[in-house]
Amino acid sequence: SETDMAAMVSDLVRDEALSREARRLGLDRDDTIITRRLAQKMSFVVSDLAEDPEPTRDELLDWHATHTERFTTPATLTFSHIYFSPDVRGENTNADAADALAQLNGSSRTAPSGLGDPFMLQRQFGDVPIREIARQFGGEFANELSELNVSDEWQGPLPSAFGLHLVKLESSTPASVIPFDDIVDQVRKDWLENSRRIANEQAIQDIIARYTVEIEGVE
Repeated sequence: SETDMAAMVSDLVRDEALSREARRLGLDRDDTIITRRLAQKMSFVVSDLAEDPEPTRDELLDWHATHTERFTTPATLTFSHIYFSPDVRGENTNADAADALAQLNGSSRTAPSGLGDPFMLQRQFGDVPIREIARQFGGEFANELSELNVSDEWQGPLPSAFGLHLVKLESSTPASVIPFDDIVDQVRKDWLENSRRIANEQAIQDIIARYTVEIEGVE
């Protein structure tokens, strides 16, 4: 509407007039926030002006081979666990866990559903990355679990951030590098991002080189 348009024009005039007056008075100088904002905008300009190179297949193959950590599926574990709470069992926690382990692996093969204490997470985990296990249970539990052998037997107890656990490690899948041909687009994207970073940093260094930099106190 005409009213909205008039208000927009008024706001624009107000902002432009105040901005010009601030610059006339030198308020834009020695202001860290303004300096950083201008530097940020200039870095965007540098990035926009750069032309992306087109990598060859050999370059991508070399990038994939020399940066395997970027293209590796993490090691995963599939396991079940039974939890024993120190808050509930106190000094009997270790003994109760050991007794349950004997029942689980003994001739009677006691069902695990009737053992242990309630737990805030699930009792079964499938193909979970070790780093995620560490996030949920703590690093000590994840490290000890990853060192166990896959077995039909229950093992432990293993300490976690919550208490003690008996575990049955059902499968362990090691980390593996994804074949190049399966992720060509991902490798190309990663290569381009790195090339842009290098080109942008070189462009910024070229800009810095146009100036004489003097640092007080440094000869």
